[in-house]
Amino acid sequence: MFRVTAAWGTPLAQVEDLPHLLQLPIFQPGEPSLLYDDEGRVLGPIVPEYRAFVPLSRMPLKLRQAIIAAEDARFYEHGAVDLRGMARATIKNLMAASVKEGGSTITQQLTKTLFLSHERTLERKLKELGLAREIEQSYTKDQILEMYLNCIYFGHGAYGVEAAARTYFSKSVTDLSLPEAALLAGLPRAPGRYSPLIDVKRAKARRQYVLDRMVATGALKQAQARRANLTPISVNPMFRSKGIAPWFVDYVRQQLEVRLGPILVRQGGLKIYTTLNAGMQRAAVKAISRGIAAIVKRKDGQTGAGAVAPEGALIALDARTGEIKALVGGLNYGRSQFNRAVQARRQPGSAFKPLVYAAAFERGLTPGTILDDAPISFEIGMGRRGETWAPENVDRKYRGPVTLRRALEESINVPTIRLIAAIGVDPVIDLAHRLGITSELRREYAMGLGVSEVGLLELTSAYQVFANRGTLSPPFAIRRVVGPGDVVLEEQFPQPQQVLREEIAFVLTSVLEGVVERGTGKAAKRLGRPVAAKTGTTQAAEDLWFLGYTPSVVAGIWLGYDQRRSIGSHETAGKIAAPIWVDFMKQSLGDSPVEPFLPPEGVYQALVNRRTGQPTSSTDPEAIEEYFIRGQEELPPSALALPTTNASSPRPSDSAVLPPPSSR
Repeated sequence: MFRVTAAWGTPLAQVEDLPHLLQLPIFQPGEPSLLYDDEGRVLGPIVPEYRAFVPLSRMPLKLRQAIIAAEDARFYEHGAVDLRGMARATIKNLMAASVKEGGSTITQQLTKTLFLSHERTLERKLKELGLAREIEQSYTKDQILEMYLNCIYFGHGAYGVEAAARTYFSKSVTDLSLPEAALLAGLPRAPGRYSPLIDVKRAKARRQYVLDRMVATGALKQAQARRANLTPISVNPMFRSKGIAPWFVDYVRQQLEVRLGPILVRQGGLKIYTTLNAGMQRAAVKAISRGIAAIVKRKDGQTGAGAVAPEGALIALDARTGEIKALVGGLNYGRSQFNRAVQARRQPGSAFKPLVYAAAFERGLTPGTILDDAPISFEIGMGRRGETWAPENVDRKYRGPVTLRRALEESINVPTIRLIAAIGVDPVIDLAHRLGITSELRREYAMGLGVSEVGLLELTSAYQVFANRGTLSPPFAIRRVVGPGDVVLEEQFPQPQQVLREEIAFVLTSVLEGVVERGTGKAAKRLGRPVAAKTGTTQAAEDLWFLGYTPSVVAGIWLGYDQRRSIGSHETAGKIAAPIWVDFMKQSLGDSPVEPFLPPEGVYQALVNRRTGQPTSSTDPEAIEEYFIRGQEELPPSALALPTTNASSPRPSDSAVLPPPSSR
């Protein structure tokens, strides 16, 4: 312990000993670990604060002179406090009737940066003066300047001159030119105001001020300053995509810290090559932001009051490799770091139905198989605890006999319940697990309506199997981690696993194309290319989902509130979530070649009536080209006992909570 005293020697407080320079964590030798995108370009540091220590001996003399001239011209002449400088600053500020110049020395600024808050109180100022005096007594001027130049903030997350040189110019501090050094020297006073990445005009004016101060202190000749001032402001940001994917960075860091440890990950100078595509990530951020803004605007128009914005999440995967190409975990990372794309578990509603239909196709049913859309009920529980569950369609209407295709395209609830009752709950759970669903699934018929909570990443991954012809490539975010000396610490590759017959994946994809063509996902037709997709809207529109894919990209969107509440009683995923998905996909795919879903050899086409599933002619207005799996044409629909009456039957789970009455 040592006693902190004011300049006149009065004790102020007891504080811990000042740590030695190399004991301060921010001055530990070592490089910050950097993230790279899928094209090998630097995304940013793996931690928000970018620091890189460099000894004073490696800092260019002109940079040191520029900092001193701009911040504390008499640094090597005065003690902890520059009384002459304080007096001069006070007079200038009084004459200008505003704060034009500060009187704090470099040592005082170092004290504030390391040990104190930025509140403006007499108590804090007294502590600052006392600590500055102790620092001056404990360290040489060069050591103080070295500490200061390694910790002062230069904007955009850069702390210290080395980090600043890389952030603004993509070079080391040792390679800075005079104009670049002068520009950096002008930043500590107000990084947000003078940043050349924000306001070039102000940055140039501030650079001229620094050059003039260097002339005034004798560090430069007037001719040198004039030449430097004529040099255009030119920046080459190292982190062009910094800040666009904070939830993705957290996701990567959390994984690596488990495997490699936090110290190595944060300060080990690692090069972390990720799967993220910067262009797709920007598109994802814009789509979520614009989509939610549109929701709020519409709600404001309906209620006349300020609507609370819902949250949103988006995941995009390479359909063939499983690489995570974009990840948005919420609307505002500064407000909430909770990653809704990975950590949240919510009811998917009808977005889960494709898994039921895929399981049915595995059992030999076809898109033309007939289901009965008529009232059905189930007895739940035994004795006095017994209840009756009667699932309903969203529109409270019944259509009679419908094909599996129509039932899924129009997201009709009752036929889906009849279907899961026919094939059994366990085959659906088994398939879900094969598709990568890890969340617990409730063993009940209502699972077919999406009552079991799942995560956006795992459900999007399941759709990736459909897009990739039955092959699961588990999602991953890190391609390679390289340590000092170019040592590869770990490397990941796609790990494809055939978990579903490609014929079944294709037939399901064909039906999901119908969802877009004729069903609840019509909004996705605006993408103007082959798309397979499914909507999901839970009771009272508390959760809105849209999952869709092309042969190359699969993307999932979730919208809702963290504390469950309705987005709007009449809102649906097709109306709100689908346009956001289209916005993202249009930006991401751009003018890339249009890819169709190509049928495998094991399927064939036949002309059938969409409503009956029976063979028909081209003159039939309801005729569609339906896909069937070779070898299954001999299997009659009666091979499974599809429920067609109102007769009650037990549900697999007697203790489950009743499902919501609507799922779209």
